[in-house]
Amino acid sequence: MQSPKTDDFRLERGDGSIIVTFTPDGRSYTFPVDGDQILEPNVSPAQTNASDYADDEVRKTAAELARLALKGAP
Repeated sequence: MQSPKTDDFRLERGDGSIIVTFTPDGRSYTFPVDGDQILEPNVSPAQTNASDYADDEVRKTAAELARLALKGAP
């Protein structure tokens, strides 16, 4: 199983949200922003199969990238 790398993701700022797309399968995580916090994401279905990546690792990395996009590095 491969671990996702930051290069595997694309980040965008939406209207009141941060959108993180996992490019190997096209799945996107839309994190609503409430003040200085990100909320649970809405997840779009994958467009292709990227079964060599663990779903929980992809989700954790997407959440961390969204948090960094909102707050910056500590």
